[in-house]
Formats: sequence, C-alpha cells, structure tokens
Amino acid sequence: MKRVGIAFLAAIAAAGVIGVSANPVPSSTQAVSSKPSGTSKSNANPTPFVIPSLQEWEGAKGQWKLSAATRIVVDAAYANGGALDAGNMYMRNPSNLQQFAATFQSDISAVTGIDVEVVVSSKYGKNDIFLTLGAEKKDPKLNHEGYLLDISNKGITVQGVTSRGSFWGTRSLLQMLILADEDGYALPQGHARDYPNYNERLFMQDIARKPIPMSDLEEYATLTSFYKYNTLLQHYNDNPAVQVKGVMKDWQEKYAGFRLRSDNPEYSMYASNDTAYTKQDMRQFQDFVKARGLDLIPEIDAPAHSLCFTKFHPEWSINSDTARGDWLDLGNPAVEPFLKGVWTEFVDWFDSSQISIGADEYDPTKGDLARTFINSMHDFLAGLNRTTRMWGSEVRLPGTVEIDSDIVTTYWDASYSNANALVARGQKVSNLNAPDAYLVPRTYAYEDFIDSRKIYNLWEPWVFDILDKTNTSRNLRPDEPLLTGGGFANWNDFLSESVTRVELYDRVSKAADVFGEKLWAGAKNIDQVSYDKWAPLAKKLRENIPGITLRRRPASKGQYLISYDFEDGAAADGSDNANNGELHNGATVVEAGEGHGRAVKMTADSYISTPIEGIAYPYAVGMWVKPSGAQQAKAVLLESGDGRVLVSNSTSPTVTFVQDDNEYNTQIILPADQWSHLAFSADGTTTRVFYNFKHAASVNYYNPRWDVLQNSTMQVTAPLRTIGSANGNSFSGLVDGFFAMDRASYAGEMAFIGKHYANALP
Repeated sequence: MKRVGIAFLAAIAAAGVIGVSANPVPSSTQAVSSKPSGTSKSNANPTPFVIPSLQEWEGAKGQWKLSAATRIVVDAAYANGGALDAGNMYMRNPSNLQQFAATFQSDISAVTGIDVEVVVSSKYGKNDIFLTLGAEKKDPKLNHEGYLLDISNKGITVQGVTSRGSFWGTRSLLQMLILADEDGYALPQGHARDYPNYNERLFMQDIARKPIPMSDLEEYATLTSFYKYNTLLQHYNDNPAVQVKGVMKDWQEKYAGFRLRSDNPEYSMYASNDTAYTKQDMRQFQDFVKARGLDLIPEIDAPAHSLCFTKFHPEWSINSDTARGDWLDLGNPAVEPFLKGVWTEFVDWFDSSQISIGADEYDPTKGDLARTFINSMHDFLAGLNRTTRMWGSEVRLPGTVEIDSDIVTTYWDASYSNANALVARGQKVSNLNAPDAYLVPRTYAYEDFIDSRKIYNLWEPWVFDILDKTNTSRNLRPDEPLLTGGGFANWNDFLSESVTRVELYDRVSKAADVFGEKLWAGAKNIDQVSYDKWAPLAKKLRENIPGITLRRRPASKGQYLISYDFEDGAAADGSDNANNGELHNGATVVEAGEGHGRAVKMTADSYISTPIEGIAYPYAVGMWVKPSGAQQAKAVLLESGDGRVLVSNSTSPTVTFVQDDNEYNTQIILPADQWSHLAFSADGTTTRVFYNFKHAASVNYYNPRWDVLQNSTMQVTAPLRTIGSANGNSFSGLVDGFFAMDRASYAGEMAFIGKHYANALP
C-alpha cells in the first residue's frame, strides 16, 4: 500500500425500611438543619454537582486533594457492618462497610489512576477518607440510607446510618472526583446532609426477550449503583406478544425465554438455549450487586407471559381460540402446583425477601380465578419467608375476590391499576408508570429513548399523570406513606434482533441518570439548576463511570483511532494512538501490486489482532479487500465480542453484519480476485455501508410483528478486535488500508481516504 501520513488524512477529513414501611418525602417539620440546601458563608464553596443532587450543603472555604498518601480508613467499630444494616434491605447478608470500601478503592483507581490503601482503624489523618456509621445518633431524623459528609483540611468523613448509606456517600465523592481538575483531584470543603426522598429506587429489566450476558448485567448494576439506585427487578421469562390462538395458529413456534438453568431435569428443559444462568451464576451476581448497594428481586411471570411453559405443555394453556397461547389455564389442576414447584426449585437461589410473581395481562374473563391464584401464591411464598410483589392488574382482572393488601404493586398503567384505590385499601405502590418510565427499544407505543428533559422537569415518584399533576384522583400525595418509590423499566418486546447490546446500554444509561436524580431528590434541584445546565455535566459523568465497557468509546488522541497501511511489513498504527496490530497464523505482508504496494495475505486460519474491542457510534471503518476465489460460508472479515462483518453468510455470498448472533444482510457481493473498497459508518441515526465509495446499503432490522411490519435502522457496533477471525473462519484473500475513525463519515470523504491509501481504483 502507498504510505500516506495520518496528518494528511486528517486534513482531508477536516474538510424508611424497604418492604416494611415507606420513607416518603420529608415534610418541613422533619428538617434537622434550618439552613437551606446550597447556602453557605460568603465566598464559600458552592454546592458540588453530583447525581442525584445533594439534599443539603453548607460550603466552607478551601479544598481537599486526593493524593498517593490517601487511604480509605474503615472504622474498626463498624467494619463488619452495623445493627441497622440487615433490617433495611431486601437481601439477606448485605455487604458491610469493609466490602463497600473495596468497591470504592477500585473505583478511585479507575477514575484517577491513584491506588489508595484500605485499612481498618479508628484513627485517620488529613489525607484520608474515613468511613463510619452512627449518623443516627448525631442526627436522629436522618433516614436509614442517609449519610453525613464532611470534607475539611482534617480529612474526609462519611458517616452513614447504615453501611449502604455510607456507600452512597462514596458515590458522591466518586462523582466529584470525575468532575474535578485531573491535575489535582481537588474536592470542595464543606458539609453535606444527604438522604433519599423515597425508599425504593428501582431499575427493572426484561432479560427474557433479550439474551444478556452476565458481564453486561454487572455493568447495569454498576451503572444504577452510581446514581444511588437500590433495587434491581429482573424479569426472567417472557415471549413476544402473541395473538389469540384462533388467529395465530403457530403460537407454539414463537420465541420464548426462560433464563434460569437448573440441574434438576424436571426444570432444566425450560432453560433457554441461547442464554440461561446457573445457580452459581446468580450467586456470583448477587454478591456483585450487594457490594454496590443493590437488592435483587427475581421475577418469574405467570400465568400470562408463560409461553416458555405452554409450548412444552400445550394442554396447560387455555383451550379456546379466543385465548392467547401464553396464558396458562388456572382452571387446570396441574398448573398452580407446577408454578409453586418452579418457585420451590428456584427461590433459594435468591437472597431477596421479596419475590415478584408478575400476574399481569392475563385473560380478563377469569378475574376471580386469577385473584385467587395471586392470593394463593402470596400465602405460599409467605411459607417460604418471602413477601410478594406483582404488576398492577386489578382493574383488568375484575372480580369479587380481594387481592391481599400485603402484596406490593408495581404500578405501570392506569388502564390496569388505580394507584389511589390501591393505597386506600392499604397496599404499597411503586411507580413505574408507562409511557413515561417505560423504555422499549424500537417500539411505537412507548419510548425508544426516555425523554430526559421531560422527566427532569415534570416527573416524580408521586406523579402518575405527568400532564395533570394537580389532579388528586390520578396522582398520590408526595408524602403518601404507602408509596415506596419508583423507577423505570426496560422492556425488550421485539426480541434480541431489534436492539444490540451496546444500543441497549446507550438507551438505559441515558435514562438512569435523570430518574436517579428525581428518585432521590425529587424536584428540589430543578429550581436551582436548569436542565440545560444539568445535562452537559450529566453527560460527563455518564461517560466516565468506572467499570463500564459497554459504551464502546475507546480513547483516541485524534479522529483516527487505527490506521494500518502495512508498508512497514507489519501492522504498525499510523494514528497517534499506537494501536498496533499483530499478524497471526500465517497472515503475511506481501507485495500486492495494482497500485496497492504492500497488503496482508489472509487464509481461513489467519487473522490480525488489534488492541481495540470495538467502537459504538459515531464512527467510520473501512478497508480494501480482494477475495481469493469463493469464500467459505460465514467467512469473517472483522470480529469482536460484539459481532462480526462477514463476506458471506450461510446461504449467500453477501456482506452481512452480525450483532449479538443476529444477522443483517446488505446484499452487497464482493467480487472474487479483484479489489473492492468496503466501509461503513454509524452516526446515531443510521449505519450506512459504502461499496466502492458509494452508499450502497443501510443496516436495517425488519420488525415482523403483525402490528408493526416495518424496517428500523440499526446502530451497528463496529467489531475491531480482529481482522479475520481467531476462530479459524477468516476471509481468504488480501486486505489493505484498514482504518477506524471516532466520528461518522460520508461517501465523498470515503473516496478521498480510500484512494489515498492506495494508488488504485476499484
């Protein structure tokens, strides 16, 4: 290949107790300090920006700086936790102060590069961060997740009522460090009194209809913990919406997910082949989330959403052409014992004292039958020392049987449930009201991306009608004691192929910060900080959360992330990033001729590795390709854990994008034994594919659901880990002029770049 300086290319391009009693918004009579949040002495430090906002801040003068001398000192008196820890979580055996300190230690290192030591002691110095408990003795009205934060020239003290409360104080400090000047990591001196307005701050995720690796679930836990959420609700079984049997004759053939894999053959048959979690998986995951202050509530949804069961036992479905195939027949004497057997099998996998049974969207003609089932499950779980939770359903399940008022309702839709009626009968309510708190990728009934501005300005947990907040018949009081809190839900109605793992994280992360703000501090901050001032700082925090890889935005010193021309006889990076590649298994630099200078010859076993996993939008990736004869099926041009670019799929020799094992065909064919230029670019709206410098295709998902039937554009995550495949299924032929940019590009620019990598035309 003709060597072209990257500078030249750049110039071209430049052209309360949860589950026991709610903890409502503090009233004016509950305040301990008469000083309003953000007030302080003249010229003192203003309230530092964190999400969620600090409830109260008294600024001092001066700064405290993190340094190599800093230690995290865990109070020896509370290293193993405090007396109030266990009673204030759903989970048994919650993490203690020392375990939280280890999480904080890792986070500080990731953010600052400074390795701080964790020690257990009753003494600390001016360089240290001291974690302790006992805040309720100093401040009796501080709730159980509250904490007191002091930053002074004597050091930093975080004093919680519980170990989890102290951990929330470390989240505030971590965010201050992210926003601090990197030259000094200086934090403003002052005193904060911080506490959540609501006891439950929840993220619900449908992992039944979208297979999600355990590593991704850990990143969602890291994300939500960063914003002081305290509860994850995971939905383990579901299927796409099915029509009634009389219309959808093939209902048994539809996809159904069940994500728990037992080694008991009586239940192992239901586990999904694509992704399912073992008991050990769930043990490790719960230990991970506990160390981040989170509870995990498991959900197995029945008697609707149960195709994972009825496809194996069609005789258990309702025998009617007007019934859906995923509805279990509660009139069948085998069904309820089976469901109780399912929970008997799996309940001990989970540390949570609360279980969600789902119980929504069932046959409305069987209201009393469903209500009786719900109460029976409640009694059954009580015998297993668990409380019960369900989705709001009572309006759509009419009947005379009263649903037990001890059951917690996850409220989601006014046509299914009535919040005022629920609290009137003594039932606890958590607000995940749709459409405002529903994130459903590529749907048309709910939000594809949450409207953060609307949530910031209008939503709070007590608001069930965002357009009519003063209507007392549709909203609860802010201080309603039976309102546990709320959160937002991610449903994946259109299955795995409708959204990639990276696209999904992008959507969830852009909702997590704003809901986190409102769940903790309510509307208190919006009068002081407008959304337009809040959003840029929120973005900076969101892009720098330690432990997150799903953003797939690798650091780059310029717009070129990688540039390989192979003229040096290897894969030296011509960008400023030193992202050098390595040639493996017979990949060889050869004289290519035809104006290309040197290129790499590939066989089925060859590949070139790079130090970069992939890149999410915006980006542009391109290369020259000369296939040698016919290619094997599914021959790989690019590959990473996020997906592949194939030069042939299983049925045709067409360029195909693979994301999360779902294929998206472009119908582009690379001719054998001649050079072609292939490039693709994602800009946040579309992934465009360029063949010989012309826009030849876009990567689309076709939604086949009967009420949608249309294309949606996908945002492909560019796989960059290998050119070819390390798994022995590589493209055969020559490659040249490989580049990856950290911004989107277009056809005209692609032509300039491609033609300057080689003195050749396609």
